Amino acid sequence: MNKPNEEREVYYIPPNFLTSGRLFGGMIRARNAIEACVLVLLTAIPLWRLPLSLTTRVILLCLVPLPVGIFAVVGFEGDSLSEFAINWFKWFMNRRVLFRSDEILPESTRRHKRREKASKAAELDHNPPNALGIKIKQPEAKTKPETKKVPLIRFEIKVRGHENSDSHSVKKKGHRENTTEDTIPISNIQNGIIHMEDGRYIKILEVEPINFLLRNPREQRNIIAGFASWMKISPINIQIKVLTKKADISKHLRNLEHDMEHETNAKCRLLQKDYYHLIQTIGSREAITRRFLIIFEYEQGYGTRKPDYPEIVSMLETATRTAKQYFLHCDNEVISHDDENAFLLEVLYSVIDRNTCEELPLEDRIKQLQIEQATADHPVEITVPMVLAPKSIDLKHGTYVLMDGVYHAYLMVPSDGFNSKVMAGWTSMLVNAGEGIDVDFFFRREPKDRIQNKLGQQIRINRSRIKDASDTNSDFDDFEGAIRAGYFLKQGLANYEDFYYANILITITADSLANLEWRIAEVTRLMVSQDMDIRICRFRQEDAMLSVLPFCKLDKRLFEKSKRNMLTSAAASCYPFTSYEMSDENGILLGVNKHNNSFVIVDIFNSRVYKNANMAILGTSGAGKTFTMQLMALRMRRRGTQVFIVAPLKGHEFLRACNNIGGQFIQISPASKQCINIMEIRQVDQSANALIDGVIIDNSILAKKIQQLHIFFSLLIPDMSHEERQLLDEALIL
Repeated sequence: MNKPNEEREVYYIPPNFLTSGRLFGGMIRARNAIEACVLVLLTAIPLWRLPLSLTTRVILLCLVPLPVGIFAVVGFEGDSLSEFAINWFKWFMNRRVLFRSDEILPESTRRHKRREKASKAAELDHNPPNALGIKIKQPEAKTKPETKKVPLIRFEIKVRGHENSDSHSVKKKGHRENTTEDTIPISNIQNGIIHMEDGRYIKILEVEPINFLLRNPREQRNIIAGFASWMKISPINIQIKVLTKKADISKHLRNLEHDMEHETNAKCRLLQKDYYHLIQTIGSREAITRRFLIIFEYEQGYGTRKPDYPEIVSMLETATRTAKQYFLHCDNEVISHDDENAFLLEVLYSVIDRNTCEELPLEDRIKQLQIEQATADHPVEITVPMVLAPKSIDLKHGTYVLMDGVYHAYLMVPSDGFNSKVMAGWTSMLVNAGEGIDVDFFFRREPKDRIQNKLGQQIRINRSRIKDASDTNSDFDDFEGAIRAGYFLKQGLANYEDFYYANILITITADSLANLEWRIAEVTRLMVSQDMDIRICRFRQEDAMLSVLPFCKLDKRLFEKSKRNMLTSAAASCYPFTSYEMSDENGILLGVNKHNNSFVIVDIFNSRVYKNANMAILGTSGAGKTFTMQLMALRMRRRGTQVFIVAPLKGHEFLRACNNIGGQFIQISPASKQCINIMEIRQVDQSANALIDGVIIDNSILAKKIQQLHIFFSLLIPDMSHEERQLLDEALIL
């Protein structure tokens, strides 16, 4: 239990100290003021020259130029009018619908290919593909690294299928995508590393979450300190992605099917079928799960020498091992996979193809591509973008994107939308917000020497401005707050903390536009309740869509609009690896967590997770304690676990369930027909002791039983005399 004097630590997130180009103490952007002046002049001069009376012209000036100027000063959703117009114009010129290359064929050709696929599938069924088998090979040594063509998957997935990859390795600036494959900038996946077309190398780690909020304040401080220690030595650019998706209940259903096959009792089999349908119903409607990913890229040192590929692999593996060690101090575990390439391909497939991945598994998608290439007139090599590309991407809407049949809306927390005082793990409210809400955190560590120089310069500028401002003006408070924030950052940098820019993007998905709008409104209401602000990336949905992909590359314009400066301690307080899920592999279903809609499946006999199998069910009269215990007993019986219930007062409540599953109901009372033979001797199974110790000491079973009966009768008759004890002993031996 928490000590009364222990309080949760409060972390301070100062406002951005570099607010250049602002007037009136940072209240108005210089760009907005200039645009307001231009618009006022453009509308006021023609009105003033109208051949009207002075009173009429003054009224017209108040009705037209003044509101236009105020609107230009305020802007629209944090942008100036010119920025909003530019964003709208870019969206208007680039709005389009992209299709996958195999989805843009004529209908007649598509029908012909479907017939060929069906015949080819019958042939390939005899030789199915291995389970996501991905071959790890070293790149072939060539004079030009760009011209290498390395096999990626056993299904002959190679680098984009071009003989000369020099012109295709890096996309040209201003390149317009024609298919959905063009939106996926991956050239290869090899050695657990994603090779990007722009020459970057990406590593993705999956982290197991913990129930952070149930820890006491001391443990929370230790976890935040461990996370901060890793951030100080981590790569400069980090992306932390939290994925929310429907819970995968296939493994649990397979266990149920296995239990039903081995069940001999017909009534228990009916019970298992009802339980099976219940899991299916809840899993398809409510149950969700979360995955936590850390994405970082290889960063070249200060030298001019281009590193070799083995050196890149070695440095990324070193960063991975370091992350594993530090996260163990935070009680988190970095999941290791047998095939890292298959893991990366599966993660990207689930992120990009949200709808298809639930209907078509990854290996079936690869098999589908094999059939298409086998029936094509001019087959090409299967590439990674071909596997991951969604069927379609609709970019014709300014507030959402329709990708793979799922509506996506992208929102951001603006620079001034953060709460300045937060608790440890404050991002948990976003992480556990609900179904269809993904969160991306971007952290970029800035060089300390450069930031210190800018800090000192900005503090001096603000101190000179505050001298000219009166303490009765609103500007005085803004200047004073900016100076305090500058000194806070400067003191933190002097105390061995680093300077970070943090960005938060939120992805909201839904199966319909109405559900999407409802979820956006709910997330907005949640952020307002936490004294935070959130804005939709209006007419920037395409940039946001590319930014939230697990490639650790945030759009520059979105970065400028949503960046917030933090020190190491404040950045570590964003610790997002928190979840309330209790989902054991071989457990029994107790219900659905009302806080985050996750399955509560508990295996109390798993000693690796729980210290013992004891449980306590507390509640008022009529709250459902007996029902919960009966539910657990029935589902443990389904798992083949023998259950004994000792109910002194409410035994009759278990009679019907006991009879329906073929159990035995024993009533111990003076008028009961059942009785327990206390003198029955049962031989103890010593096979486990023989296996462990090797030697078994044979003791007299009769002597042990007589000793137990003596104890039983002494408890039953406490005032037994010595003579009576002797007579009892003789009777027991007989």
